[in-house]
Amino acid sequence: MAIRRSTLRSALPALVLASALVLSACSGGADAESQVSPTGSASASAAATPTPTADPRPTPASSTGPARNLPKPELPAAAKENTKAGFEAFTQYWFDTVTYALETGDTGPLKAVSKPDCKICNVYVARGDQVKNERGWNIGPRWTVSGFSSDLKLDPFGQAVGYFTLEESSSAQFDKAGTRTKTLDGGKAEGAKALYARYADGKWTTSEAGRA
Repeated sequence: MAIRRSTLRSALPALVLASALVLSACSGGADAESQVSPTGSASASAAATPTPTADPRPTPASSTGPARNLPKPELPAAAKENTKAGFEAFTQYWFDTVTYALETGDTGPLKAVSKPDCKICNVYVARGDQVKNERGWNIGPRWTVSGFSSDLKLDPFGQAVGYFTLEESSSAQFDKAGTRTKTLDGGKAEGAKALYARYADGKWTTSEAGRA
C-alpha cells in the first residue's frame, strides 16, 4: 500500500500540469484542476486507513470486564464412564461449566450436561445469559470437589447421587456499568453437598445439585 501512495503522489504533479496545459485555452480550467487533487488525496487516505481487529488473546474476567476468548472446559475421558471415578470426574466438570458460563456468558457447555428441568442448572444458565446480554459479569467462583462418594444405586427417578465437600474460591459480581455489586470470600462450603445425575448413551447429565 505504501508503494501505491508514493506512486500517486509522484504522478499527481504531472497530471495537474498536463490538465493545465490541455485546459489553458478553455474557461473553467482552474476548477478542473481543483477537482483532480482532492480526489487523489481522498483515495490515498482511504487506502491508508487500517482495519481494526478484535484481540484474540484469552482474557480472564476482571474488574474491567468479563472474560473473553477463554477455551471451553474439556470433558475428561473418565467423566464418560459409568463408574464412581467417572461420576466424580463428571461432577467436577459440571462445576467447571458453571464457572465458564458465569465468566464468559457462554452457557452451551453447561446446557449440554444439564437436564432442561434442573432448577439449579437453570439458575446458573440465567446468570450466564445476563453476561451474554451485557447486563453485568462475574469473576469466579471456582469450585473444587473433594471427598466424593457414591454407590451408584439409582433412585426411583433413575438418578444416581454423589456426595462430596466443596471448596469455593473468592468471587465478585459487577453490574453493566462496571460497579462491583457483591464480593464473596472463598472457603469450604458448609455441610456436605450432593449432585443427582443420570447416565445414558455413554454420558452423565445433571438433574439437580445442592445440599445433601
